[in-house]
Amino acid sequence: MELNEGKYKISIAGKWYLEDLYVFPRAYEQVYFLIYSLLPHDDEMIQDRIQYAYSQFPWRGGYSAVNFYNNLKYTTPRKERPQILSMQFASPGWIELSLIIGVAVAVEILVKAISSTIREANASYNEVYKGLQERKLLRIEVEKNELELEMRHADYIEHSAQKMASMLKLNELDQMHSKTGSSLKTLKILLSLYRRVRTLVDYKKSGKIEL
Repeated sequence: MELNEGKYKISIAGKWYLEDLYVFPRAYEQVYFLIYSLLPHDDEMIQDRIQYAYSQFPWRGGYSAVNFYNNLKYTTPRKERPQILSMQFASPGWIELSLIIGVAVAVEILVKAISSTIREANASYNEVYKGLQERKLLRIEVEKNELELEMRHADYIEHSAQKMASMLKLNELDQMHSKTGSSLKTLKILLSLYRRVRTLVDYKKSGKIEL
């Protein structure tokens, strides 16, 4: 995928509340930044910052996700982050963005794919999440024996990571493992990505946006 900048228009319709102007753009840009982080980058500083974001956080609580996506945002060069060029609220209206077109298209494909199989996707997510809960791999207490638990449940973790990556149309699972140094961290990142994609799907299925 080439890092070509361009214009991308998102159609908007229906009834929007002030909260929507925070929820939708935040979910969109976080999915965008994660996909951007999986692209090849010639700039070693960008590569190092991406590596830091993936490996630094323990993923034993909500703050890891917040910090992870914030780091990905500030790793992305400012000119390549989504910028609003124009916006009109009407029915229909639009939000016109300047961004990396290839990444925007990848987000669009992902949202449409999950939207068409949302029940199955939610069931798969819930199954994986429940499995992590049952194995005590989500709780903060995992810090004390995280390595032991990860080794004990290695097959389940890897199978679940492959399942989530396939569902999210990501072919970069090995790359993510290399960045995180932990299959469990990779799986938790994939789960966090799914939750954000699901938010975008909710907006699509309610008729509020069309990518």
